[in-house]
Amino acid sequence: FSFLRLLNLADNSFESTIPQEVGMLFRLQYLNMSYNLLQGRIPISLSNCSRLLTLDLSSNHLGHEVPSELGSLSKLFILFLEENILTGKFPSSLGNLTSLQEIDFAYNHMDGEIPDDVARLTQMVYFQAAVNRFSGVFPPALYNISSLVSLSLANNRFSGHLRADFGDLLPNLGTLLLGENQFTGAIPITLTNISSLGRFHITSNYLTGSIPLSFGKLRDLWWLGIGNNALGNNSFSGLEFIGALANCTQLEFLDVGYNRFGGELPASIANLSTKLTSLSLGENLISGTIPHDIGNLESLQEISLETNFLTGGLPVSFGKLLELRVVDLYSNAVSGEIPSYFGNMTQLQKLHLSNNSFHGKIPQSLGSCRYLFDLWIDANRLNGTIPREILQIPSLAYIDLSDNFLTGPIPEEVGKLELLVALGTSYNKLSGQIPQALGGCLSMKFLYMQGNSFDGVIPDISRLVSLINVDFSYNNLSGRIPQYLANFPLLRNLNLSINKFEGMVPTTGVF
Repeated sequence: FSFLRLLNLADNSFESTIPQEVGMLFRLQYLNMSYNLLQGRIPISLSNCSRLLTLDLSSNHLGHEVPSELGSLSKLFILFLEENILTGKFPSSLGNLTSLQEIDFAYNHMDGEIPDDVARLTQMVYFQAAVNRFSGVFPPALYNISSLVSLSLANNRFSGHLRADFGDLLPNLGTLLLGENQFTGAIPITLTNISSLGRFHITSNYLTGSIPLSFGKLRDLWWLGIGNNALGNNSFSGLEFIGALANCTQLEFLDVGYNRFGGELPASIANLSTKLTSLSLGENLISGTIPHDIGNLESLQEISLETNFLTGGLPVSFGKLLELRVVDLYSNAVSGEIPSYFGNMTQLQKLHLSNNSFHGKIPQSLGSCRYLFDLWIDANRLNGTIPREILQIPSLAYIDLSDNFLTGPIPEEVGKLELLVALGTSYNKLSGQIPQALGGCLSMKFLYMQGNSFDGVIPDISRLVSLINVDFSYNNLSGRIPQYLANFPLLRNLNLSINKFEGMVPTTGVF
């Protein structure tokens, strides 16, 4: 075997450790043992394989520190160690691998700072260290590697400012992922000088200031994720960048949610790329109405505008967004009726319209959304009865109709919802008996029906043993409290107050 040049054992079920004898394969140039169940240390003897060009040990259970001896593999082009449980520091000896072009340490438990020795890796194009515990400022050594095309330091503990000349020092980047760290300061305007930049993700940091309008000149930009920072100035401006981004004709993903942008939602949002699939502007200070031409964004699959100050009704053209999976308008002041065109969005999975000013009836057409998982339309001004059609959507897991003016009984069809986890009908004007069919909702954990005019007895829900919270208070229920409620192992909160129950109260379990 000493003549072996290529050894590929990837994607098997090898367990145990990598044998030290692998170091006897002196002529080995390619070693791939990825996607196995290997444990223990990376053998130091690998440093004897001095002709190695590619070393891929990714997606195993390898632990301990990366051996500094790997720094003697001077011919190495590719080093992939991602998705293990490696600990310790980034070995400074790897700075000796001046031929290295790709390195991936992502998804491990490594810590400390990236050493200055990395600056010698001037051939590097791909540097991945995401999802570790690395810390310190943005690694100064990386500013010296102008050849970098893809850089990911996301999900670490890096802090401090990014250099103002960032984009001039790393002019070849196509992918820059810095999200989920502790960076502060402004987005360097020189980033917009990187004409090749396609994906920029820096969500969940502490950035301040504005979004440079010059992002609009990046013709290849398809992903811009800058949500969950402190961008914007809490004023009536800051959304001008949306008009500039209309020039980015490849844009598919835009997340600027959870910041401090204010002012009216600009009509220019309808001029964004027709390739846009995800638009997130939630949790800002945005006012105004949803633009009439929003339907131009024909590829949109997710729109998140929650927790703003939007008013007015949903425009007719919103109904043209037939690819939508997620609609989140939670906590605004949007008004008018819930449009029946939602029923044409047959891919819809989540519809969050809670805490707005919608009125009128719940459209029966929602029953056509056969993949709907979440239906949250609570805290509005809806009236009429609960349509049977929405209780015949087999995928429904969460329904909240609370805090409206709904009347009539709960349809028996509710019993067909075998995947239903939570049902909220509280604080309406519902009446009649709670349907016996409710006992068929075997996945139910949360049941809130308080503040209505339900009468009769509690139906047989003895099979709903996963229940955690149940509230039947403030109704006209009568009869005895079922003894089986005391036997529900997960039940933590049970409120039966302000009813007409009689007889003995159980004394065990939640009681």
